[in-house]
Amino acid sequence: MLSPILRLSAGSLCLALLVCSIGCGPNYKARAVVKGKVTIDGKNLTTGSVMFYGKDNITGSATIDKDGNYLMNDAPLGDVKITVSVPKRAPGASGMSMKMPSSIKDKPIQSVDPSGSGKRIEMSEVPKTVVPIPENYAKVDSSGLTYTVTRGEQTKDLPLTP
Repeated sequence: MLSPILRLSAGSLCLALLVCSIGCGPNYKARAVVKGKVTIDGKNLTTGSVMFYGKDNITGSATIDKDGNYLMNDAPLGDVKITVSVPKRAPGASGMSMKMPSSIKDKPIQSVDPSGSGKRIEMSEVPKTVVPIPENYAKVDSSGLTYTVTRGEQTKDLPLTP
């Protein structure tokens, strides 16, 4: 006959295993970490975003920093299609890079905390120039960018062409 403590321990173990098996079942959406550099014609992008589109409408996103780097902590596993987008150029801007208006480029961008605490959250640094890319990279069907994401951390550079 089992002692009450041993019976309780065995029951707790069974319950823990049941909870773990439910949490790790087929509905669990596995993710990975993907980092890399986004360039166009060898020049680093200075702002924008990268999106990974996996099966079952699972997506992951990352912001491109001023040096062209991105870090995606929520990349869906498996074959993904990739889009890259940057802010549109200002009307009348010409050339490969556009200058940000001087009224905003030297000021930190802040946002109000949506939880209502009244705190201000400083946003990422505004780049001095925005490197534009062709519009086809912002669309899933026309970007032509794909990758197979595996478990763990990996690097996927995105060299774009004009």
